[in-house]
Amino acid sequence: MNPYLVPLGGDGPGPLCPHTDPTHEDFYVPVDHTLVAFEQFKASIGNAAKIRANGRLVVALGWDGCGKSSLLNRCATHLKSVLRQDDGQCLVFSFVDACRDSDTVEEREKAVYQCLIDELENRDMLLPKHREELRERTLKLKYRYLSNFVLGNTAVVILLPRTDLEQEVESYAHWTHRNLVFLAESRQVEAVRVHWAKIRSASQGSVPIQLEVGKLEPDDGWAFVQARNGHRSDGEVYPFVSKETIRAVIAAKEFSIGELHNLLFRLFEEILAEGANSGPLGSGLTGEVTYNTITDFYFRRGTT
Repeated sequence: MNPYLVPLGGDGPGPLCPHTDPTHEDFYVPVDHTLVAFEQFKASIGNAAKIRANGRLVVALGWDGCGKSSLLNRCATHLKSVLRQDDGQCLVFSFVDACRDSDTVEEREKAVYQCLIDELENRDMLLPKHREELRERTLKLKYRYLSNFVLGNTAVVILLPRTDLEQEVESYAHWTHRNLVFLAESRQVEAVRVHWAKIRSASQGSVPIQLEVGKLEPDDGWAFVQARNGHRSDGEVYPFVSKETIRAVIAAKEFSIGELHNLLFRLFEEILAEGANSGPLGSGLTGEVTYNTITDFYFRRGTT
């Protein structure tokens, strides 16, 4: 098995998602400042009573591939644990694919709302009288009604589609009510920072939480490689990748952890395929992956 494939993660490396697969919790690596951001989140989010009373908006900022999705999935898992401690219910919904980047803000917001309505209907939580009450309300009032009259003691954590529009983040601050927690991500770091005062003032409950994840530090790549090698359980001998090689790769190009993960995953897919064609796995894949091996692959195939 490819050492850079997270078990049950699909066909590629993908974001970690422990709220759907608890084994993913063991695959987090403290790189890109993601551990610092997660600890900040845990310190800021409060207890179950506080979350249920006011809801919350959490926004993760950072450039492409830096781990925003994995961070928010971890936050959702923590929320699920906290919100079940008071004998209440907690539902985690991922609507990250609910709309397209090309959709208008209004289309995107309506798509997320409709996904929520569909999920609540599937769980028999939305009665005919609720649908009648919701029909003519604005989105702000729809979310307020859901919070006050539908959810009861069930908290809902919603992972939103990535947005490049700070005004969209502000909208969800308006719609944060009791038992509603929105987790948003954006690569428009500076734009959201500049707009943050408006986002804060729009919040109906607790102050929104802003989390930032950054670029790889010189030793982050090596920490990641060591962690993934430590999860191997197949007993096979794979080509060795040295600390110096990984440091040189990161120094040569500004990688995100997602780009590095995808690059190594795809490189080892090629190595595994070549080894399978040349003979037994153990004998065909020994040796070392050098800086030239990685850069040659990068220029042939890229990271995506």
